[in-house]
Parts: sequence; structure tokens; C-alpha cells
Amino acid sequence: MTIAPKATRPEAADVTALALARLERARAICDAEPEASFESVWHALILLEEPPLDRLNRSLIRERTAAVQR
Repeated sequence: MTIAPKATRPEAADVTALALARLERARAICDAEPEASFESVWHALILLEEPPLDRLNRSLIRERTAAVQR
């Protein structure tokens, strides 16, 4: 197991601040769009924080797996 250098690890306070900001944003979206599911909004916000290439790769892997199972 490799441990990242301290300079590259997110601090607990930073992670907490990001989660709280995401929570506030998800609540604001759900207030503006009452038919939106909080869980779906929360999940979408988390995915949008990831690099686009990572999201694309995950999507392609999921589709390939689904195609094999068909």
C-alpha cells in the first residue's frame, strides 16, 4: 500500500468543506426543481467533480460490460 505525500492528500477540513458546499448546492437545486431526486442530484454533483476522461472511461467500461452480458 502506498501513501501519498502529505502535500497531495486532501486535508480533512478541505474534504468537509467540499462536502458541505456540495450539500448546499444539491439542496438549492432541489429547492428550485422540486421533482428532482436529492440522491440523483448529489450523485451528479460528485461525478461532475471528476475529470471528464475518468467519467468517459467508466461509462465505456460499464457499456462494454452490459454488452457482454446481453
